[in-house]
Order: sequence, then C-alpha cells, then structure tokens
Amino acid sequence: MKNIFVTLVVFYALLVLAMYAFQRHFMYFPRSASDVYGEMNTAFTVDGTQLSGWTLNEGHTRALIYYGGNAESIEANIPLFKALLPHYTVYLIPYRGYGNNPGTPTERVLYSDALKIFESVKNRHDSVSLMGRSLGTGIATYVAANRQVDKLILVTPFDSVENVAKDIYWMLPVSWLIKDRYLSSGRVKDITAQTYVFIAEKDRVIPRARTDQLVAEFGDQLVEVFVITGAGHNTISNFPAYVSDLKRVLN
Repeated sequence: MKNIFVTLVVFYALLVLAMYAFQRHFMYFPRSASDVYGEMNTAFTVDGTQLSGWTLNEGHTRALIYYGGNAESIEANIPLFKALLPHYTVYLIPYRGYGNNPGTPTERVLYSDALKIFESVKNRHDSVSLMGRSLGTGIATYVAANRQVDKLILVTPFDSVENVAKDIYWMLPVSWLIKDRYLSSGRVKDITAQTYVFIAEKDRVIPRARTDQLVAEFGDQLVEVFVITGAGHNTISNFPAYVSDLKRVLN
C-alpha cells in the first residue's frame, strides 16, 4: 500500500509540474490565416513587430475592433461584418502567434498589443466600440477598463479563465499554477462603456455560472443580456437571433 501511495504522489506531482510547464499549450490554439475571404490589407507595428489583419468598410467615423475566440479564424467573420455593419469600419487583427502573425501569445503581451492597436485606431475615428468573443472578451474588458470606448459587446464571456480552469481541472491547484488569468470580473468597476452580453444557451465550453458571475458584477453600464436559444459556444454566430440582435446593438 505504501508503494502505491508513493507512486500516486509522484504521478500527481509530475502531472502538476507538466501542467505548469505546458499550460499555455493547453490555453492557446492559434490557427493559420486563410485567404478565402481576401488577403490581409492592414498592419500595425507594435514594439517592432508587425501584426497584420483585415480592415473592412474603410473611411467611416465609427469603428469596431473585434477580438476573436481562442481557436477562431477571425477572417471567417468578414462576410457577416461587411453585410451587417456597412456604417462601421471594422478591424480584425489576429493576436501574436495567430493568423500569419509572429510571436507567442501571453496575457500580458495580448493586452499590450490591444492597447497600442486601440490607440492607433482611435486616432482615425470619432468613436470606437469593442467586441470580444470567448477568449477575446478577456482582452476586450481589459481595453474597455483602461480606455474610453463607445460600446462593449461580449460574446460567450467568462468571469475569469482561472475560474473556468478550476471547473475543468478541479483536481489541480489551479490558482497556484495558472499564469494567464484574464480576470474580467475584477475590472468591471472600471468599465464605463455601454455593455451588451451574448450567451449561448447550450454553451459547453464556458459554463453558464462563469458568465452569470461576470454579469452580476456589472451595474448601470450593462444595457442588455441576450440568451441565444439553441446556440452552442462555436455556433452562436449561425443563429438569426444573434445576427439581428447584434445589428440592433450596433445600429
């Protein structure tokens, strides 16, 4: 029995060490960019690194910056945004390490990149709104808490990646191990933008409790919460209710 116990302890310790060392491999799932929806037509130089992406409907006074989900190919949103938002200039810039962009994603560097891109965008427009999906909601809330934005749209958001990880890896000391926490709920008090939340009724990636906890932190800045009936985490944008509600929010 003693040998079995020692073996289990050693196995657990190795598991904890492996999760700590390789956690970002489990957190970030970058995809290469596709030219199916058109070649990249814009770029921002951030700390000497060129981050390329797509700009849609150039020349409008209002802008929308979209922060994509973890394994999302954000260029797949181009047809939707072109049709839905003809009066917005829309920016789709893959994160470092995503699309064709160089670098390695971490929470700190994605925040820094997002702030610097926001500064460049705001100089070109009268107002800037932000839209984040899943992982992108953590970045959108960070920018909204640190800069003045018009509207903030959060699609399948969470209170923190740390809490999501705790739900999945309940057997591990997540709070001690995790490097990138994305504590959206902790910065709600600093957000002044009109905020809209979209929830996928059948989300199997972000537990509803994690979204509800974030929503509970908002006060008067939260305008409306939409629950898209029948939608899953990765299918929400396929539902007509999502499209019509998003159009109304950004009208």
